[in-house]
Amino acid sequence: MAFITGTPTLSRFDLYTSNATAPSGYSIGALHFGVNGKAFRLSLVGASALVMGNLLQESAEDTSYENMAVLATAIGSEYLNVTNGTATITSAQFEGGSISVYTAGGVAVGDEYTITGITGTLTTGGALQVYLDRPLRAAFTTSAKVNMKRSPWSGVIQAPATTQTGIAVGVALAASTLAQYAWVQSKGVGAVLSDGSTFAVGSDLGTPSGTAGCASVYVAGTTHQRIGVSRQAAASAKCISALIQID
Repeated sequence: MAFITGTPTLSRFDLYTSNATAPSGYSIGALHFGVNGKAFRLSLVGASALVMGNLLQESAEDTSYENMAVLATAIGSEYLNVTNGTATITSAQFEGGSISVYTAGGVAVGDEYTITGITGTLTTGGALQVYLDRPLRAAFTTSAKVNMKRSPWSGVIQAPATTQTGIAVGVALAASTLAQYAWVQSKGVGAVLSDGSTFAVGSDLGTPSGTAGCASVYVAGTTHQRIGVSRQAAASAKCISALIQID
């Protein structure tokens, strides 16, 4: 079996299985390297099981967690007081996520923090205490607005057939169970499903243009994201060899 190896204090975790808990010492979005320049990200599977070889994207954009209201919070606080959006959430959903200043309110636009946990009232419109990777660098007033985003690797799903609802994050290594932790490949030589597009060896690959989970020919200037380079000609509904270049 192929394993990722870390420092002696970290557990090894099989690349080709999913698990109900994150491996010891790892968090969502953790980046680790394998042989021949391959790279993998620890992900939390979204609402549907993953299919081996499928191109994946982050959870679909949720605009109710953009331009969010905050409550006054003092400089140096380890958490920010935020008013929840329009859904009940869990702390695990936002593990490794990001919170950043969208509209100034005594703080600089663009000030950004990593989310380490959330407590408070997790239901719609509740008062949240969003814990951060470092103390607040400025006091927040109620005139500030923030964006609270999940980690790109929290709630990964099959890349949609046409219109992206999030950024591409990797390729599924195995048929992983929904709501479990699994590694996805984000860099290096790998196998990815191909659609019916016409492309040759050396063609740039992008997110789907008609078939969910399938890489397509990438055309610059379109709304699709480039994800790598093909190492063989297109073969509809087949897994082709590609140099994945997401990370």
